[in-house]
Amino acid sequence: MKRIWIVTELFYPEETSTAYILTRIAQKLTEKYEVYVITGSASLDKEEIECNNIKVFRVRNFNLDKNKLLTRLIRFILLSIQISFSLLCKLKKEDKVLVVTNPALLLLLVSLIKKIKGNTLYILVHDVFPENLIPSHILTSSKTFIYKILKICFDQAYKEADLLIAIGRDMKALLQEKISGRRCVSSIEIIENWAESSLIQKNMKETVISNKKTTIEIQYAGNLGRVQGLMELLDIIASINNRKLNFSFWGNGAIKNKMFDFVREKCIQNVTFCGPYKRSEQWNILSSCDIAIVTLSEGMYGLGVPSKSYNIMAVGKPILFIGDLQSEIALLIKEHDIGYCFDAKDRDGIRNFLLRLDLDQLFFLKEKGLKARRLVEDNFSEAKILDKYIQIL
Repeated sequence: MKRIWIVTELFYPEETSTAYILTRIAQKLTEKYEVYVITGSASLDKEEIECNNIKVFRVRNFNLDKNKLLTRLIRFILLSIQISFSLLCKLKKEDKVLVVTNPALLLLLVSLIKKIKGNTLYILVHDVFPENLIPSHILTSSKTFIYKILKICFDQAYKEADLLIAIGRDMKALLQEKISGRRCVSSIEIIENWAESSLIQKNMKETVISNKKTTIEIQYAGNLGRVQGLMELLDIIASINNRKLNFSFWGNGAIKNKMFDFVREKCIQNVTFCGPYKRSEQWNILSSCDIAIVTLSEGMYGLGVPSKSYNIMAVGKPILFIGDLQSEIALLIKEHDIGYCFDAKDRDGIRNFLLRLDLDQLFFLKEKGLKARRLVEDNFSEAKILDKYIQIL
């Protein structure tokens, strides 16, 4: 049986979306390959449990603050070097490699190993570098010298792959532009993320909307990071006066403290911060709202597809999407009538939508949520998406 190496910063028993996705892909690929994983060490509070038929090699993680740019960069550099050296020592020419695009340096190093070893390389694109450094405000402009150098390096790394796996139509379009030109062997396939089986398997009871309900619950659950456009959203929330709305933010991230301070300074009464939650708690958390927010800041077209969108759909909730209207989730919402879409720059449109939202629309929110659930069952179940990996890799 042929061997495939999965190279990732995060893997089981971590519970982040990347760790979960790579773990499930690895388990599926055992049907076709001997699967080996090179990854960082598990968190101290996680119990290591053997993944059946998967050999996991771990390198040491450095306990540095992930929310500070400098220490995060140092940590990624050290981790990427260790993982890449381990791969170089263990890899054979006939082996295949699947690498995810975070941390970014790992992508560069693994593509260099491909040139040395001549192995088959697949890149699962969750983030597109260096383009995503602009909307995250790590770099100020695509015209800077450092950006141009990084773009040359990363474009060449993507071109080294035998196959690029995009997770959305917008990302595929961006990657096609990125690898265009001479000396490119890469092909591109779309394999979307999926809704977790545990969520789809739960029965959705037909709920009757109570006449006693006095508010519409609007929820954001996920990374409170730099590319989500959350400060801009909070600024809009602060400018409206609709007592029928409650907003809750679940999760941690680089700007959580900044968000909390903003809400306190503006004395916003209908915003609550609820902290992180375990994967096993997803059904209860995600299904507790009437509408779920998915955001991408301006300039994020093609640079990422929020995987949580599929889990939101699985629990039967409509999506309020704020971002580029040609991005993957926006296209799904418009094509299947499962929510509402606004361009990130359309502050007036978002504000007017929230001002008009009232209890009379709860029925329509429920209908859109049921459509979202059916869409996931038919097209984005774990089994259907993982079968694509078996067929393509």
